[in-house]
Amino acid sequence: MSDSIWEEDHIVDREEIFQATIRQYLESRDFNGWGTFHLADPQEIQAVIGLIEDRLIDIITHEDDENIHIKRHDPRLPDVQIERLRRPREPSHGCLYPTPEALRRYGVVHDATRPYTSALREGAPQLDFRAFRLDVLEQYRNDPRYRYEVDDIHGTIYREHPNVEDDEFHKFGFAFDPEINRYVATFLRYLNHLSPEQQQSWRRFEVEGDFGLHPDYYRTSILGQFPERVSVFDAFLKEKRIINEMCACMGKPALFRSDYDAYRRPAGFGFLIRPTRAEFSTFCLLLDQLLSDDMDRDFFRGDIEMDERGRMDNGREIVQPKGTIRLLDEWIDENFRMDDEDFKRDLMTGFRSVRQARQRPAHRIEDNVFDEAYYRQQRELIRGAYTSVRTLRQCFANHPRCQDVEVPDWLFEGRIWTR
Repeated sequence: MSDSIWEEDHIVDREEIFQATIRQYLESRDFNGWGTFHLADPQEIQAVIGLIEDRLIDIITHEDDENIHIKRHDPRLPDVQIERLRRPREPSHGCLYPTPEALRRYGVVHDATRPYTSALREGAPQLDFRAFRLDVLEQYRNDPRYRYEVDDIHGTIYREHPNVEDDEFHKFGFAFDPEINRYVATFLRYLNHLSPEQQQSWRRFEVEGDFGLHPDYYRTSILGQFPERVSVFDAFLKEKRIINEMCACMGKPALFRSDYDAYRRPAGFGFLIRPTRAEFSTFCLLLDQLLSDDMDRDFFRGDIEMDERGRMDNGREIVQPKGTIRLLDEWIDENFRMDDEDFKRDLMTGFRSVRQARQRPAHRIEDNVFDEAYYRQQRELIRGAYTSVRTLRQCFANHPRCQDVEVPDWLFEGRIWTR
């Protein structure tokens, strides 16, 4: 049989149309539709209209989707499909798809061994997504056989050395519930390519509820547009990078020692995937290492007193080096006039909050616990840290030698995702 059931001078009856559409959908590699590239004969059109009215098939045309060969989204309402077929001009090219009702009538049943492939066999659109607990990613992040990449909007899992039976890669994004709790989101199109074992593994983490895709995951994956904002973690690193550029313009050593940049993060610098005390403590340590611990004391040398002096009860003088947070606080007071108290508070609060969060677990032994409140605590902590480096960059920008340092529009305008 040719690629289309519609041949010139060839009338195809209703049952043949239905059977050909079912076979094409179930036997093709990607659950493809059946092409209608020569649909013109009134009897053929009427047969299709009857099948649509009886909810046995749908038609998807180029008016619906640029790729008509897979059912990416739910088809238009039956009345809209029929109206297009009844237009006096020749209908748009399209593909026919069996409805879920027709597939059930045909005998398609759910296969629990491949639940996501089965969902497509049962008629679900390929860009329907499923939501999963974040810890579904833990098995890949902790397994050296996989390369796990994520930017808080999209993610990819690669098998380092795939063989015929292994899953080579898997794409995912993120979604939120009404309380802004974060979940993994994956389209059925990608879940379909997982092995039966992997599909069953993911199924154990699936959650039901009212979820919306991350706005930029929707924008890039569904609409094919560029992302609107950047993750707060990448923005944090970019701010530090620009601050170091400003230091060079001022003729001073770089304030921060590390050389990370947006989209080039250290391992583990992102949203938690398991909300435990241990993971949160590890993140607090990393964030402090990127913030207070990362400041180079040489930046302050020659501008302010580097040590704190005092005397013991016996009169002996003691000298202790000042911490980097205190050095920064004093250096700002010495070099910039702060008429706005909120500005100074925004600048220093993040540094102090991160240091305090790091010190809490360091001073006592605690049992590990699972608590989704750690998601919110982490979000508040990284927001505060970002606000501090952003405010510091704005402060440095007032220096006359820093006027020409380029700041990306997205950073200057604060187009940042903080969830």
